[in-house]
Amino acid sequence: HTDSGLVTKKEKFENGERVAFYKPNADRPEFFQRTDFPDQVYGDEDVKDEAIVREVKRVSETGRPILLGTTSVEHSEKIHRMLKRENIAHNVLNAKMHQSEALVVAQAGRPGAVTISTNMAGRGTDILLGGNPEGLAAAMVEDSLFDRNLLNQLAIKLISDGEEKARQQAENHSKLSPDLVGKMLEVKAEFDAAAAEIEEVQVVGYIARKLKDEHEIDYTQALHVLQLVQVRRLNAAREYLKELEIDTIVVDEAVRLLNLHTNYQVALQDERKMAQFLAEQVFDLHYTARAALIRAVLGDRLAEAQRITETIPAMPATLITQIQALVKDSEQERRRVWELGGLHVIGSERHESRRIDNQLRGRAARQGDPGSSRFFLSLEDDLMRRFGGERLRSFMTRNVPDDLPIESSVLDRIIASSQERIEGYNFDIRKNVLEYDDVMARQREATYDERRRILTGELDLDEKVQTAFNLVIDELVDNFLDNYIGYVQGEIERAIADFSAEATGDVNLRGVLTRLRSLLPIRKLEMDVVADMDPDQLSRELMKLARENERDGRNLYQLLQAMSRFIPLLPAVPNLAAILSSRRSGHLQALNNVQQSFTTQIRQTFDDFLAKYIDPTEREEIWQKALQQVEDAFEQFSVTRPSAEVFQAQQIRFRQQVNGALQALLIDSLSALDSEQLVVALNEYVDLWQNKWRERIGDEEYRRFQRSLLLSAIDREWRDYLTAADDLRREIGLESAGRQRDPKVEYKKRSYEMFADMRNNIQRDIADRFFRQIQSHEDFMRQQAEKAAAEARLSNAGYQVVQRQQGKGVELRREMPKVGRNDPCPCGSGKKYKQCHGRKGGPRNETATTTNGSPARKKKRSRR
Repeated sequence: HTDSGLVTKKEKFENGERVAFYKPNADRPEFFQRTDFPDQVYGDEDVKDEAIVREVKRVSETGRPILLGTTSVEHSEKIHRMLKRENIAHNVLNAKMHQSEALVVAQAGRPGAVTISTNMAGRGTDILLGGNPEGLAAAMVEDSLFDRNLLNQLAIKLISDGEEKARQQAENHSKLSPDLVGKMLEVKAEFDAAAAEIEEVQVVGYIARKLKDEHEIDYTQALHVLQLVQVRRLNAAREYLKELEIDTIVVDEAVRLLNLHTNYQVALQDERKMAQFLAEQVFDLHYTARAALIRAVLGDRLAEAQRITETIPAMPATLITQIQALVKDSEQERRRVWELGGLHVIGSERHESRRIDNQLRGRAARQGDPGSSRFFLSLEDDLMRRFGGERLRSFMTRNVPDDLPIESSVLDRIIASSQERIEGYNFDIRKNVLEYDDVMARQREATYDERRRILTGELDLDEKVQTAFNLVIDELVDNFLDNYIGYVQGEIERAIADFSAEATGDVNLRGVLTRLRSLLPIRKLEMDVVADMDPDQLSRELMKLARENERDGRNLYQLLQAMSRFIPLLPAVPNLAAILSSRRSGHLQALNNVQQSFTTQIRQTFDDFLAKYIDPTEREEIWQKALQQVEDAFEQFSVTRPSAEVFQAQQIRFRQQVNGALQALLIDSLSALDSEQLVVALNEYVDLWQNKWRERIGDEEYRRFQRSLLLSAIDREWRDYLTAADDLRREIGLESAGRQRDPKVEYKKRSYEMFADMRNNIQRDIADRFFRQIQSHEDFMRQQAEKAAAEARLSNAGYQVVQRQQGKGVELRREMPKVGRNDPCPCGSGKKYKQCHGRKGGPRNETATTTNGSPARKKKRSRR
């Protein structure tokens, strides 16, 4: 790389970033025309600043431009005040004028210019000797022509007092022209004509015709794009155009036209808004023409520049000669500054990084121009205080006056050596951080690659979801059937360790039991007894409970609870109280209907889930037992005294009886299966329900749900992992010091273990949320469809586009009568049209429009 600032980073690129680095041999003599004067070192900062001001005054008197670089905004302000006292004209970049910063730096090469900025300000902008002609021309044109506020005042005059008064105002102002009034009237006539067409065909029909004429797109295709744009489905609109091999810029143009004509409809309601709208349109046109004029003159395309001045109002042809004069003057000033020695760069302090200092020096002598640089230092600077400042201070106080600087090549080498040491120290820190980040970088790459493949469709979503269910099902069967004691023992030890005080041995019993409630029948414990136990005694007591639970076969209840968290095992118990309370008669028939429907659902679920894996004789016994219990529960629900209070009291008992029957059905069925059969049954049952949902919501929406579920699971677990990894990095140093191990090795080992756990947690999260969230996804789909339909009805406002049979264009027919003021509003709110979308401001103070797209105007109230 040829950048002098990057040469100091050679070691970082080669060792840290593993990037090959070389610097071309600069053998052209003009590369060496900058003069780098030795640094001047003073005793304290105030004396140094006074020396900087003297240097600025001395050099600026010769006519050379100066760039003064500081290390902070505060120091820039201090130098600014000192130069102001000396009446030295200058510009300050103090991070308060971001938009004009680059322009100020670009003009820092003009004769006698003094510019103060931080070392980082204006980087990327070349300082041209004599000034930047394009920037000078832009400033001159902006100063010569009208601004936005002036044009807005003229537009207000036009709307409020008429064309004649507006033309008089334009003639009386040097920066305005009567042609601007004509241009605004032309714009208004164009939009009025569009509004008249919109009155008949609606804004959608008008914009569709515009897109058809300008972009050669079929009318029906344009209508489809606009329908997608109206409901903010811009990506879908772009994908639709890509399939048709049409430029997607049509979408941006549709959005622009839609917003433009919507804003015009709003402007029709208020004179000031109309004036502002017209002024904005004309000023945007004028502003674009100004930039085109400057580029044409600088490119010596005078015919194009002349055409711009002839077609754009209030654009005098004299601007061409003025811009040419500016270009000529800037070239003369460039030669003058070149002869004086070019740009002089002053550094108020050495930076820790040589790269920053070299970049500041490099602002001078660009592209073969002459230039010079000098740095001013004091023993109070941060760099000098850290490396040898006190020794130099004792030397200077004995032998050197305060205002006499030290200039020595030896001192320059000492300063450069200090910078190298700081850079080396910072490099070691970054290298250490990089070694930690390498682990995270590989994990981040793997995670983001998986997200990308999900988004682009490269990953099989069905396989990904099925893998998640396979993992969770295998874990459930292993934890609650095959290895119940071992699994519970590990969870007991972890819970006691997490809720115990290591110093005192006290145990937070409530926390431990809450953690283990889904694994053990906690209610069997005698709380008074276990409350006084130490951790070892509590562990033994809980393990005893686990063995009893397995011996009695009660661990199947815990398995059933764990399964029900993510698999829809059985239908919900019907609310008979609500069903019967809403009826005045026919309670017995309704009860029988519910019973028949409910038992059919249970039988279907039983057959789908477990029945085919059980011996037929045993299967029928299990079913008949459960069926009898359910029928008994229905028979005990009395309808002889129909009242809401009686039904509600019976509902509680009914729910308990049915839940008990359903639990017994599942427990008996699970007891009849071995582990392998249960794994197969669960996987097939999950697959069955997934196919049901796919048919229910459609394949496209089903895949969209899968994609959303996978991405949310990855994002959720990844965020948690990043927090845990940061905590691990902070803690690993102390842990490794106590064990006398390499912290980086320990961090890598623990990090990979945590990453593997995160991957498993993603799978568990997918399985846990799948069936719980797909129902809410269906509800969201329904709401979006209803909202889109309502918006489409309102935007079309009763019109329908009908393609003619002969294929010769289209015609627009009204599919419903025009809405009257006292008719119900088409939006479905239930209000009268005049009190809803027919009212000015509409609902929620939105702009009111009539059903044919024109604005609803206020009726003038006549005086009585």
